[in-house]
Amino acid sequence: MQWALFIDFLKSHRNFWMLCAGLVLINLFFYLFWVAGERDQIDRLQKNYQTQRNNLKEIRKRQLQATRYADHQKAWQEFLETVDNKIAFPERLNALEALFRRNNLDPAGLNFKSERVTGLPLVRFVSAIEANGDYDNLKALLNGIRQIPGLFCIERLSITKDRKAGRLIVKMDLAAYFGDGTLAEASGI
Repeated sequence: MQWALFIDFLKSHRNFWMLCAGLVLINLFFYLFWVAGERDQIDRLQKNYQTQRNNLKEIRKRQLQATRYADHQKAWQEFLETVDNKIAFPERLNALEALFRRNNLDPAGLNFKSERVTGLPLVRFVSAIEANGDYDNLKALLNGIRQIPGLFCIERLSITKDRKAGRLIVKMDLAAYFGDGTLAEASGI
């Protein structure tokens, strides 16, 4: 009996229930077509954003590489401009010996050998030097080497203390670079 009353109630309010069913169908179609389409659009936009972002990262990486290359090329040109095209090593060796004597150090270990720098139009003169002295003399020596005109490079440096004599021992490889005569043609200087 209760089912009969319930069915009569539904029949008597048919317009209300049809409106409710229509709203549910509209809501279902709205969700299926519009919301699902928007989700697909959001996915497409996110993929597009990631692609654009990756492309921008790649462009920035290439720009950074190009900038670094230009900076290295400029530094190389500046280096080549500082290198003498003619080997003026005796003058520099005399200045180095005078620097040793001025700081009360023995210049006897200044034996340089020359070698070509592989792949570059440079000649490298290198010597393994050992000097004994007090802190102030060795500091003045290292500072003086830095100030000698031309390009002297300290390529290896070690400082130890001789406990018996109370003096410092400096061991270093000192190198000087010169153009080998083809430097002007190679660099356009």
